[in-house]
Amino acid sequence: MRVWIDQDLCTGDGLCVDHCPDVFVQLEDGIAYVAESGQTLNDPGGSGSLAWVTDRHVGDVIHAAELCPGECIFIEIEADASGADDVLDAVDLVDLVDDAAA
Repeated sequence: MRVWIDQDLCTGDGLCVDHCPDVFVQLEDGIAYVAESGQTLNDPGGSGSLAWVTDRHVGDVIHAAELCPGECIFIEIEADASGADDVLDAVDLVDLVDDAAA
């Protein structure tokens, strides 16, 4: 699973950082970005802004996306057999959370 933030939609509330500081960071501009292995990925709109999410952080990232007031956190699930990536927003994540909890 990978995650990215659309900085144009970010409201700067920092809720994502509160829920998962290992994956989300807030920079001096007040906008949230993703981080991977402690490195902030600051390439808005580019492929360099996708962070891999470790298994231990999946639940926290999903929860942060659900609570995000700007709905700016997007999750990509690895390609399926057809080769297509699924991009999920917070609405789609409810089913994913329910499946993970089962």
